[in-house]
Amino acid sequence: MTITAIRPRTDGEAAVLVRIALFVTWASMPLLAIVADVFGLVPMGTSAIIVVPLSVMLLVLMKVAPHPSDAIIRHGFIVGMVACVPYDVFRLSAVHLGHLMGDFIPKLGLFIMGDSGAVGATVGYLWRYLGDAAGAAVGFYVVAFMVGLHRWSRPGRVVLAATAFAVFPVWTGLISLVALAPRGEELMFELTPATVAITLIGHMIFGFVLGLGFVRARHLGAYWPWPPLSLTALRRDAAPADVHQLTKPRLAEAA
Repeated sequence: MTITAIRPRTDGEAAVLVRIALFVTWASMPLLAIVADVFGLVPMGTSAIIVVPLSVMLLVLMKVAPHPSDAIIRHGFIVGMVACVPYDVFRLSAVHLGHLMGDFIPKLGLFIMGDSGAVGATVGYLWRYLGDAAGAAVGFYVVAFMVGLHRWSRPGRVVLAATAFAVFPVWTGLISLVALAPRGEELMFELTPATVAITLIGHMIFGFVLGLGFVRARHLGAYWPWPPLSLTALRRDAAPADVHQLTKPRLAEAA
């Protein structure tokens, strides 16, 4: 079966595919590193030894061998960090003013550095903004351009899609991690109606701002190296061929 809807239009098809795959891999690693540590599989300090050099390598790649699609990655990276700011304003208000939950972000620095002081807290927040938030946004941008979200005519639907992404899989994954890991609540935060509501609203804020940023970046679809996925084309390619249409030419030749 040939799916023409996702065939790249540019030369160097394999190189571009590997390039995008590397960025997607990097985008997923900061969040997956937290999951691996909380489940006791791989310490975040070990994951950081991989994530940090990979980040530097990709920055060098974008500088030495730039590609038009880099504009998408850069925009997603920046918007992810920006979207995390109002999220944290809301979350930290609940932490320090409402005293409804603890601040678990400095624990990320403890996981990485073994430092529970100011240095560890700084590392934790750097991981949050440069890794978790930016990575989630880059992942959304890649998926969104891949499925043609930039072609949607109604900005409200685009923002709604980004908000939905922030809730599922991002927020759902966070809550599942805390609930399912043997030491999830101990290492992250206690699951209460307040913490569930705060983190949910925070992720919705993040998704809303992410969606607004993507609406302003829809013109970058011109730099995406693949035609957007078309459900119509996929259905057509997946549909069984008409036996009568296939046999008609053979019958004509036999006649």
